[in-house]
Amino acid sequence: MPTMDETAAAILAPPKGMLVVDEYAEALVGADQAHSFAAAVLRTEGLSNYVSAVLLTPGTFAALGTTQAAPLIGVRMTAAEADVPAGASFAEWRENLSPLDIPRGSVHVGVETLALGAAAAQAQGILPVLTIAMPELGASSIAVTQAVTTNALLALRDELDRVGVDLHHLLLRINMVVPGLTNPVPADSQQVARRTVALLEKGVPAQTPGVLLLSGGQPLDRACAHLEAIASVPGQPWRVTFGFSRPLIAAAAEAWGRDADYKRVLLDNCKQAGDSVAAALVSGGTAS
Repeated sequence: MPTMDETAAAILAPPKGMLVVDEYAEALVGADQAHSFAAAVLRTEGLSNYVSAVLLTPGTFAALGTTQAAPLIGVRMTAAEADVPAGASFAEWRENLSPLDIPRGSVHVGVETLALGAAAAQAQGILPVLTIAMPELGASSIAVTQAVTTNALLALRDELDRVGVDLHHLLLRINMVVPGLTNPVPADSQQVARRTVALLEKGVPAQTPGVLLLSGGQPLDRACAHLEAIASVPGQPWRVTFGFSRPLIAAAAEAWGRDADYKRVLLDNCKQAGDSVAAALVSGGTAS
């Protein structure tokens, strides 16, 4: 079995990134077709040219197993200290709390679940991926996104230290710092890059090898432009790449449902994301 260092290096190998085929895919194609769609995605010839890892839901992972060498296959975990299923190359934890369940002054992420999950995965020799996703606040400003995400990331870092998680052997998957989808004040890529890198510098341990950025519901062109700008900022001690779901699979799922050429759509989208990382490398960014 590869070491956690080897798995992290494989996931972060530029200019590739992570494709997330999760509950959003199930919503697109229907729960009864979710496993078939995921299987079709994994069978797409050439996918590993642009994607280093694919994250699956527990049900889909159990249904499909892991019979391929590339891209790496990981599973989303639903319990903090559960054993990672055999065959998974990595395991992801994500727990956003309902606004009704957040005590005043607390954060929107279940940091204890994420930290305990990371510790459990590391004890099994499996690389953990911990996701902090900004809740959709509609018209929230870019400053609100930065503040809310920073608070969650700092709380997670404190909990990782408390639990004794090895910061060298994990990846963080974090939303970009962008305004809410209905906020009337747009943000250009340079503003998003400045705020996102400031967030990472404040909350991501320097020992952590890499950061996967969520799209946060943005269309692919915008998410890729922001990704390139963020990854182009020099001096970051970690690799930066994509950990996208919606912008990579939405059009492919629609084409698959119509028996159209979903493979071409999927590959084109994944290539566009990878090209953004490659462009950042050319411009001197630290995604290498």
